[in-house]
Amino acid sequence: MNSIQKNSKDEINKKTVDLVIARMQATISPNLRLARGFEGSLDKEEMIEHVKQGTEIGQRLIQSHLNFMRAQASGKLITTLNTVR
Repeated sequence: MNSIQKNSKDEINKKTVDLVIARMQATISPNLRLARGFEGSLDKEEMIEHVKQGTEIGQRLIQSHLNFMRAQASGKLITTLNTVR
């Protein structure tokens, strides 16, 4: 089974949320804004707040970070980057 598990309610566990928040704090520039089409944009602190609150946006941000980490761990990321010319 994955080391990143979900509980019976299919909610992402606290350790995963803490990991994603730590990654966001360490890697996202305070000047970065995430555009959401016609719904405006989010700054770093707003993104972190969505993750903490478990909103739909927060869940999507968590999934994005988990997908990225899985791609790094599996080697898919470097393989893909090596094919870009």
